[in-house]
This record gives sequence, C-alpha cells and structure tokens, in this order.
Amino acid sequence: PAHWRDPPRHALEEIHEFLDCAEELESSLGWNDARVILFADTDLVLGVPRVQALVESGKLLWPARTDSLIHLDRSPATLAVRGLLAVWADWWTLAFDVHALVLCHSGFGATALEVGPPRPAVLGKGCVPADGGTG
Repeated sequence: PAHWRDPPRHALEEIHEFLDCAEELESSLGWNDARVILFADTDLVLGVPRVQALVESGKLLWPARTDSLIHLDRSPATLAVRGLLAVWADWWTLAFDVHALVLCHSGFGATALEVGPPRPAVLGKGCVPADGGTG
C-alpha cells in the first residue's frame, strides 16, 4: 500500500460504520452466523480492536497476505505482478462466492457486484442499497 498513490476513500475509523452495516444486513436477512470477509487496501485495519476481536472469534476473515496488497492501476508493475493473482482471486470471491456485499465507492466492488449473481448489496457508508453505479 505504501507503493501507490490513491487518495483514501475512507478514514480507518470508518471501519466501524461498515461493520455496523454488515451486522444490520445480516440481521435483515435473518442470518445469525454469517461470516464476513474483509477486503481493504491497507492492513492497518487489522490493528482496530473490533476487527481483531472479530478475527479472533472466527466471524471475520482476512484473506489477503500483507505482502500481496496491491492496487491494480496504481501499483508499480513490478509490485503488481507479484500481487495480481491474489487481487483477482479476491475480486472473483466478491463476484461469485459471497451471498451479500457491503461495498465502498470503488470499481473493484462495483464490477464484482455487476458481473456476479443478484444478491443483497449495500454501501457501507450510509448503509444504503448499492447498484452498478457504485464505483
């Protein structure tokens, strides 16, 4: 993450709003034991106590390897090549392997929402319904 220039979409503290939204979505769908997969452009989110507690409980999954975090169109090519497979695996997971989505304003999540099957999707900021115009 230190190798690309991308203005932050959200402050680190906003993770709580996204997690609250995920809990609200889970409740509205009548799910009691859903697990949450967290994709983020920074591993600093892992230092947030609430995130740590959710990871330790098994409720929240962090699939990224810290050294493979890249930004597809903002990372230097030498770095992007190393993390490309992991990024596409993350995107594929969002597109085809999850039952609901809590997204930020990003082309990464928006395209996964568009190409994947229909499912509940909301923007974490404001917890409002998301559609293909999300990115």
